[in-house]
Amino acid sequence: MRALVTGASQGIGRATALRLAREGTDVAIHFLHHDRDAQDVAERVRALGRDAFLIQADLRDLSSVSKLSTAIESRWDTLDILVHNGGSYPRQAFPETTDVDFEEQLRVHAVVPAALTRKLLPLLRRSPSGRVIFVSSILAFEGSKHGAPYATAKAAQLGLARSLARELAPWITVNVVAPGSIDTAVLAGDSPEQRDERGRQIPLGRLGSAEEVAAAIAFLASPDARYITGATLPVNGGLRIG
Repeated sequence: MRALVTGASQGIGRATALRLAREGTDVAIHFLHHDRDAQDVAERVRALGRDAFLIQADLRDLSSVSKLSTAIESRWDTLDILVHNGGSYPRQAFPETTDVDFEEQLRVHAVVPAALTRKLLPLLRRSPSGRVIFVSSILAFEGSKHGAPYATAKAAQLGLARSLARELAPWITVNVVAPGSIDTAVLAGDSPEQRDERGRQIPLGRLGSAEEVAAAIAFLASPDARYITGATLPVNGGLRIG
């Protein structure tokens, strides 16, 4: 099995790359910053007996599509799993946002993933079990105070994923994982009091881990999920039910 995981140097992407490697998958590790972290992920994947290589690209720029696809095509003749995880969550009050903020978030979370999926379709179709998995967010449903561009882009991503699920069947399944409050660098700025308050709002009483999100992604990438497409799997401890 072969997978491309975007945003794989830290957090959910890192945990996903390592989880897939443990389950027998070679991994292309995309990153923008944190090159040492990305190299560490590659070394850990190789220590698990799987192939790994790095691709640095800026998902805010459509030229990243060619860079990523060329790197994959030059190395592999098939691709089994494409995990769209890369992105950022800038926070600012709505009056302080600009058109550029919205355009940038839409490029990162919808336009570039659509273009990259299109570009890699020939390789995905050569797989006997092609999988496309989007890492969305609870904020696609709930909205985000001080994060309107991000929440808007994540909602657009849901529409993209559901459309692709209909169009790419039966060769390729397309699903979404929607995390809630996950203990990653995104929440690193929280004070202890803020972390405690987040935990109190969650029925299961704590933040989730990157590894728990990775487990959901790995399930959707597995043969056990072969009859699931167009689904959104919440990983949020009950923060959003329904």
